[in-house]
Amino acid sequence: MRLRDIAGQDQATALLLRAVASGRIAHAMLFDGPDGVGKRSAALGLALALCCPEEPNLGCGACDVCRRILAGQHPDVRVLAPETNQFLLEQAKEVVALACSRPHEAPARVLVIDQADCLNPSAANCLLKTLEEPLPGNFIVLVTAAPARLLPTIRSRCQRVRFVGIRPAILIELATRRGIDRARAETAAAMAGGSAARLFELCESEVESNLWTVASRFRQAAAASEMGPIFDAAAAFSDKEERQDLPEALALLARFYRDSLALAAGADDLVFLRSHSAEMAGPADLCQRRHSLMPLRRAVTVVLDACSGLAANVNAVTALEKMMMDIRSLAVEAS
Repeated sequence: MRLRDIAGQDQATALLLRAVASGRIAHAMLFDGPDGVGKRSAALGLALALCCPEEPNLGCGACDVCRRILAGQHPDVRVLAPETNQFLLEQAKEVVALACSRPHEAPARVLVIDQADCLNPSAANCLLKTLEEPLPGNFIVLVTAAPARLLPTIRSRCQRVRFVGIRPAILIELATRRGIDRARAETAAAMAGGSAARLFELCESEVESNLWTVASRFRQAAAASEMGPIFDAAAAFSDKEERQDLPEALALLARFYRDSLALAAGADDLVFLRSHSAEMAGPADLCQRRHSLMPLRRAVTVVLDACSGLAANVNAVTALEKMMMDIRSLAVEAS
């Protein structure tokens, strides 16, 4: 993956490309940000830019050197991950030994320590001197989603490069390029939390359709003329196994109400779940009352409160009953 091809990380990749072009790249770097946003790919992209003979400072991604780097077969580019739940001292010593020698064949050696927050204290302390002053031509990249778990002495020796969650519009584009249906891509992007890895995981599973089924069930129960459907819909989640996808289903429901609010306010360009906009424009429930902006805004809060309750181990059935009753009251208020 070339640096210029990494989606949604323009600031981080531009910083790295400028550093490579100027020859002022730090010998130790810390790539931090959420999981699945391209940190490890950027570390390999940096290796391409430093080692590629065809397009120096950029990386072509197609020459023999680039292909071997991407396949994990180049002797001067190593990606190390914890063998157990933590990096052991022996792995840290391997990094030290490599960083104290010259590259075998490329102009630079890049050592990537993936999940660097798994470094145990002994392994971390073993790396300190090497991070501060490796042999010229060696570059060490620590990759982590939890930088606070690293020792301060490790962080202080690295140049920090921050990666951010990928914007939903970019995630949708990534998915549709792979031939994924736009409706599925929109839902997956809404639930992915800015992670491309999570996006494709959702697209390749049946979770996406299940989430809509659950969210629609809650809406229909809250719109019913009697209270029975509310109790039935909530009771379906009394079993722990059934609650596995519940947080994401509620997040999707909150997104749906948010989009309904945007549509009701006339801000159609802000609607994210465009493939479901028809459901936001009919006469069925709270979402479709175009004049009722305040109840829709409060509905988003009601659903997010239920999410917070579940995260705090509030009884799921009770939290769902309250959520649907509150939405039902808001619908009555809007009528």
